[in-house]
Amino acid sequence: MDLTLVRQAIAQGNAKFGEAVRKGDGAAIAALYTEDATLLPPDSDMIKGRGGIEAFWKGGLQMGIKEAVLTSVDVSGSGDFAYEIGRFAIRIQPEGQAPIEQKGKYVVVWKKASDGAWKLHVDIWNSGPAVK
Repeated sequence: MDLTLVRQAIAQGNAKFGEAVRKGDGAAIAALYTEDATLLPPDSDMIKGRGGIEAFWKGGLQMGIKEAVLTSVDVSGSGDFAYEIGRFAIRIQPEGQAPIEQKGKYVVVWKKASDGAWKLHVDIWNSGPAVK
């Protein structure tokens, strides 16, 4: 495994994630995950599969998520799996309300797909209190 190439692929995936959030495109976010991915959002049930993940992100976008910045801190792995530890910052602005910034940390297990693309396979995060 060439970790330099994996880090580049993950950085590109994170950039695509942020772009899809800014566009309000839940389907594009979900497309970054494997078909059988698992999403582990804080204070929520586990979500299994791309369809459920798309519904989750569409709901978040409808609630006012407007921007997401993902920053890798560490990437390692072996074979067709890599893990990423990182930090995130999201901006949430429900209609008619002041924007809120939420920051936190995450761990993603990435899986190399049959086409060579790296996709999110397990995604878990934790956040601190929102700041207005």
